[in-house]
Amino acid sequence: MRWIALSYKQTCQKPSKPQEAESQFDASSLFELAARYSPMVCWRQDQHHEYMGWLVEVHSSFRLFGGAQALLSQLWQNAEEFPAELQLANHHTATGAWWLGKCAPARSHDDFLAMLNFNENSLLALPMSVLDCDTKLQSTWQQCGFNRLGDLWRLPRDGFLRRFGAQALAELDSGFGAQNKLAPAAVAHKPANTFEKEKELPFHSDRLDLIEHHAQALLEAVCNWLKQQKCGTRELHWAFMHAHGEEVLRLRSAQPTDCLETWKRLLHHQLVRMQFDDDIRSLKVCCAHSELLPNVNNSFLPDPAESTHNWNSTCDVLRARLGEQTVLFAATESDPRPECSIVLQHTPLLKNTNTAFKKGEKKHTPELDNSTLPSSAPRPLWLLPQAKPLQGKAPEWKTGGPWQLLSGPERVEFGWWDSQPCKRDYYCARDSNSSLVWLYQDLLDENSRWFLHGYFA
Repeated sequence: MRWIALSYKQTCQKPSKPQEAESQFDASSLFELAARYSPMVCWRQDQHHEYMGWLVEVHSSFRLFGGAQALLSQLWQNAEEFPAELQLANHHTATGAWWLGKCAPARSHDDFLAMLNFNENSLLALPMSVLDCDTKLQSTWQQCGFNRLGDLWRLPRDGFLRRFGAQALAELDSGFGAQNKLAPAAVAHKPANTFEKEKELPFHSDRLDLIEHHAQALLEAVCNWLKQQKCGTRELHWAFMHAHGEEVLRLRSAQPTDCLETWKRLLHHQLVRMQFDDDIRSLKVCCAHSELLPNVNNSFLPDPAESTHNWNSTCDVLRARLGEQTVLFAATESDPRPECSIVLQHTPLLKNTNTAFKKGEKKHTPELDNSTLPSSAPRPLWLLPQAKPLQGKAPEWKTGGPWQLLSGPERVEFGWWDSQPCKRDYYCARDSNSSLVWLYQDLLDENSRWFLHGYFA
């Protein structure tokens, strides 16, 4: 095992969660740096002291980066972008790396590489204050004449346990690599799967250009978060707060994207259409659902899928400028009843949508499923809003007559358990105007009447 500590000193009392920490360091950017080298990244903050930061286990990544020295050298070089107060250290135990980062961090690249040869003896000379324990216990050790970790480590274990407690012994054991059930475990940090951020305007205003300027700063934060997750989103939820409530705006994209320019363009078109009755005081944006973006495989030849992306972008702009109902996407439901099988929605296909802003609200998203309809049964794209009953006698299927049978019947029997049962025989026919029509006979009707349900375009 090889652990790296990326720690820094707090300037004041901070929350225990890394995403809530406010200091001269950006905890999210520091996590992004650590996550480049290992999936095992843990957050740590002392309970009574002033240090916080990340612990990274990198032993499993040595081969990927060309060895231990190559990995440590690259990490040290990338860490130079952060303030000088960032303290780096490495050790074969997580607690040992944390102790070194607090009291004996690497001052140069050579010092950082030299820590690869450190063992337990390198921790014995560390001051006793590196232990994250009660301040009263620290005072007791000072009164007993203990100044270094070695003074505590050489004490008999049974006597140490009786006099100073199990928690202090557990942290000592975790630093020196001894097994102890009470030793603090390193829990891998999992980034939040939702993003929410609020920004208060420096002055209250209803000017759209000023509001858009500050909203773009929030857009940059959302897109940076999406790039860290290697994900894209189809929808951003905005709230514009004023003295008497808030105005809600939903930005939608036909395809998941993390492109800042795309979201800026959609936000501009939407804000142009909005009017605020009161001065806006603060803005809030939320990304409640994200999708993993596929890896981009660039080609020397033109990409056939590029036209699809251009079409999606055109649809997004049309909906942003003209309204949500301007462009809708058709999807099928698992319902054989034709009037219930096709639905329209704002996005082409949304799965596992996280309705963070609509708690308790049931949101149904149809999925495109071509297997719902049999391939041998032709269905018209143009369905009448209401089936039109045919007047007069039942259609007579004969050549040269008003109705010419082409195919059928197709039996549709469904919904006997709900309030809209149906039992119909569908036929494809040609009428006197040579139009291809879709007829059915309602077998649940007492007179078994005939209806015109659609046209084949």
